[in-house]
Amino acid sequence: MRATTLAAGGLACVGAAMTIAAFAGGGSSSGATTTPTAPSAARAAAATTGDRGAEVFAEQGCGGCHTFAPANARGGIGPDLALSLNGKSRDYVLESIVAPNRVVAAGWNDLMPADFAQKIAPEDLDPLVAYLMKGAG
Repeated sequence: MRATTLAAGGLACVGAAMTIAAFAGGGSSSGATTTPTAPSAARAAAATTGDRGAEVFAEQGCGGCHTFAPANARGGIGPDLALSLNGKSRDYVLESIVAPNRVVAAGWNDLMPADFAQKIAPEDLDPLVAYLMKGAG
């Protein structure tokens, strides 16, 4: 019974975090000015660097779940990408994005959405992988 309760609680937390990440970049429908949220601030910062990989990281909301210092991301749902991807090959990093549940980082559950292969344009995958590898190295 306790394991079921813990699992349900974990899923509720993941659902809440995903909902927050999904709505964090939105604005007010009334046209009122709002304070920028962390994801939109991350998008703006990524856009100023001219690094397409950083932009894709921000656009896809990766920092809502992952900690990654180069993106100033402090998500706590998934692994710290600088640590978990350090020393990994380009193919490993790519597979972790497009087929994330094939190999799951030690100590983590398979919570990453499996649809990034459809959500991220093929031409954006290489810059994203390069960005992650550069930050993990």
